[in-house]
Amino acid sequence: METTKINCPKCGNEFNVEDVLLRRLEEEQQQKYNAWISEQQKAIQLKENAVLQQKQELEKQTLILKKQSEDQDRQIAEKAAEQAKVIADVKVAEMRNKIKEDHDAQMKFLAEENAESKKKITELKNTQIENERLKRQLDGLKQDMELQFEKKQSEWQKEQTILIQQREKESYELKLKEKDKQLEDQKKLSEEMKRKLEQGSTQMQGEVQEIALEQMLRDLYEIEGDEIVEVKKGQRGADLIHIVKTRQGDLCGKIYYESKRTQEFQNAWLQKLRNDNLEVNADVLVIATKTMPTGQERFFCKDGVWICPFWGIKEFSMVMRFAIMQAHIVSVVQQGKDTKMEMIYDYMTGKEFAGQFGAIFEGFEALRQSIAKQRLQMEKNCKEQDKQMEKIMVNAIRFYGSIKGIAGQSIPNIQMLEDDTPLLIE
Repeated sequence: METTKINCPKCGNEFNVEDVLLRRLEEEQQQKYNAWISEQQKAIQLKENAVLQQKQELEKQTLILKKQSEDQDRQIAEKAAEQAKVIADVKVAEMRNKIKEDHDAQMKFLAEENAESKKKITELKNTQIENERLKRQLDGLKQDMELQFEKKQSEWQKEQTILIQQREKESYELKLKEKDKQLEDQKKLSEEMKRKLEQGSTQMQGEVQEIALEQMLRDLYEIEGDEIVEVKKGQRGADLIHIVKTRQGDLCGKIYYESKRTQEFQNAWLQKLRNDNLEVNADVLVIATKTMPTGQERFFCKDGVWICPFWGIKEFSMVMRFAIMQAHIVSVVQQGKDTKMEMIYDYMTGKEFAGQFGAIFEGFEALRQSIAKQRLQMEKNCKEQDKQMEKIMVNAIRFYGSIKGIAGQSIPNIQMLEDDTPLLIE
């Protein structure tokens, strides 16, 4: 059975949430029971103290009454002796009778007081007997409560174990169903992709690359005022014409693009592109190809046509556009000279341009690789942080659910965890 465990934020030790909650409930029940026992013992002690105090007061009253009786007897005897000397013999009998009556009354009163004292002592003893009986009942009740507490604790633990097992089983079954659904969806997607790939053709792949090239050029240069013209299917010519213009709309030059996505490079493409250019009159001819000629990995110029790998076409187009813009500036300065086209051609096919372009392209390539490495590292870090966040959220939800399952409505609701909307980690 999978248990919910968390780490202490202070010491880092790992502990089971269910064990902590169970121990806390046991301690609370034990504290309540101990408090109840203490109150019962205090009540019994108070009763015993009250009974003992009554007994002591009765004993004091008995001693006082006894002493009073002895004093009265002595006083009566002394008075009788004194009166006997003074009063005549005739009055002695009457005096004795009266004294006897008073004595009898006093003795009767003392007897009643003594009986009352004996009665109170008997009640005190009965109270002590009752206290002893209550103590025995309390001990038995204590044992019964401990037995019932242990039984309820065992039943509660058993119910919680069954509940946790059912919850984990349901969660596991849901996860299995989710995995099965994901696998089924991935299988269908894979079969669909496989079918599409099998149905694809070289022409379609080439069209995809051509569309990507056109979109890239439009995103880069239409904002600058340039025009990207697509050569329609079925018409003679290459794929794209990049018309370079100034901000004022003046024509600077044209770049003629041919997109190729084949497994083998063909030299016949060069002659075809030059023939197609007879109608376009572009300044720069470019073949953007997936497969470079044998022995070549970077761009190069062959027979007046620039051959560039497709992954570097973005940087290449920027350099070409810059060169055309610079050539236009030179041509504007040198207007009226018949050799301006020859100068442009000599500049763009010379070693100086090739060297400058190579240095610029190397800078672009180094920057591209650096950005790619940084992007991969950032994606890796983001993925790791997403996993950590997901782990924290899952553990927090499990911890909250476990506490709610045990304590019920006594635990306040956390609105973020009670909403039906699932928590998403961006």
